[in-house]
Amino acid sequence: MWLIAKYKPVGLFSFKVGLATATGAKTLFLPTPFAIRTALLDAALRTQGITVGPGIFKIVKGLTIAVLPPERVVVTNLFTKVLKPMRSDSQAETAMQGTIAFREYAYLTDCLSLAIGGPEASLEQISVLLPQINYFGKRGSFFQLLEHPKCTDELPENFIVLKGTTPETNEINQPTSFPLGIIQVMDDWGPNLNFDKVDIYSDNKIQLGRDRTRELVMLPYRLVQSSRGFSYYERR
Repeated sequence: MWLIAKYKPVGLFSFKVGLATATGAKTLFLPTPFAIRTALLDAALRTQGITVGPGIFKIVKGLTIAVLPPERVVVTNLFTKVLKPMRSDSQAETAMQGTIAFREYAYLTDCLSLAIGGPEASLEQISVLLPQINYFGKRGSFFQLLEHPKCTDELPENFIVLKGTTPETNEINQPTSFPLGIIQVMDDWGPNLNFDKVDIYSDNKIQLGRDRTRELVMLPYRLVQSSRGFSYYERR
């Protein structure tokens, strides 16, 4: 079964690619499976307590995540002044130094619909968590749930399952044919990830490639217009 939730962005969306640096950060168009799963787990811990953590983690890890991308996305880019820590070998008396950074922000013209697939019993527990989510990824990328989540037996048309090619293994999970679009690198929970590693009070580290995987996901967008300050995309 699939649980459908429709969110409206109430501000600009910004979620930098995992390969980005601190001073050069391009944004993704949509939240990643890693961000969506973590948001569900965070909602459970905030509303139901730490004791439910391991159980909810197991449920969330087994879910399939799909999205219906907004029809249009406008990405604005700019250079801004930021502060970063001084190098450890610096002789300066201050702890921070000013520098220039590249940033991108995405304007989503309409709603972002999520489809969460899994057993009916699991979706019943997840449905109460969706209203508790008010942002995905970077804090400040706020979303508002528009209506009570609905269940359906089949994945609705035009939804994209956020599963693609894994660069580390070159394993291809995409269908053999799909429309042209924009490839974006999205993170997801890896096969070895467990609750202790996502617990912020634990000393366990999340390892890239094992606990956190990166996948190349094809999004059905085409570039319509661009200039020095923005890029305008439409869904195919």
